[in-house]
Amino acid sequence: IEALLNGLRDKDTVVRWSAAKGVGRVTDRLPQDFGDQVVESVLSMFTPVESDEAWHGGCLALAELARRGLLLPHRLDAVVPVVLLALKYDVRKGASSVGAHVRDAACYVCWAFARAYAPEVMAGHILAVAKALSAVAVFDREVNCRRAASAAFQENVGRQGSFPN
Repeated sequence: IEALLNGLRDKDTVVRWSAAKGVGRVTDRLPQDFGDQVVESVLSMFTPVESDEAWHGGCLALAELARRGLLLPHRLDAVVPVVLLALKYDVRKGASSVGAHVRDAACYVCWAFARAYAPEVMAGHILAVAKALSAVAVFDREVNCRRAASAAFQENVGRQGSFPN
């Protein structure tokens, strides 16, 4: 598992994507307590000192865990604020900035939330997620992020029912 968690920080996108898939597959076979420890390890990647690659890999892993039903509802109080930060992720590097891939992956997490959780489970987080997705869908400078946010918003409207629109 440590190798997979380190793979989430890799410079290569394909490695991060494969590691996130691997984290999901391995966690699916672990007892619930150990799976929760994996979620905690993934959440520890979301710090200001971590690279954009770590944030991207962490979002991919969270989405895979949510999609497979391995991100337990009691963890949403810790996960949703991190995802909301990732939806705004933008770090200046020289004359440009990086973060579009992190914002795109955060939209994937929101899309996975819509598919994985019942409306009652998401009720306390719906408004914050809706506001953040709306802002990305309208104002993000990258078209792929706007499209991803729009798709996640639409999925939430269709599946959550009470999603503000």
